Amino acid sequence: MAILAKKSGLMVSGRVIEETDNFVCFHAIDNKRPTYVQKSDKTQKVFDGDFSMDDVFSWINSVRVKK
Repeated sequence: MAILAKKSGLMVSGRVIEETDNFVCFHAIDNKRPTYVQKSDKTQKVFDGDFSMDDVFSWINSVRVKK
């Protein structure tokens, strides 16, 4: 089980198909085709393995721009 978190606060459940040094291939449960997420991307991040929802929420709050 993995979660793709986006800067907007959207969280999508799915699984990691492949992981390299530069990207993660993530297949969301409700998508037909997988999504390739760059590890250096500042707007979205894949959480896989041993993580808590607090980690996801703290990342979302850290990348959101406060006005």
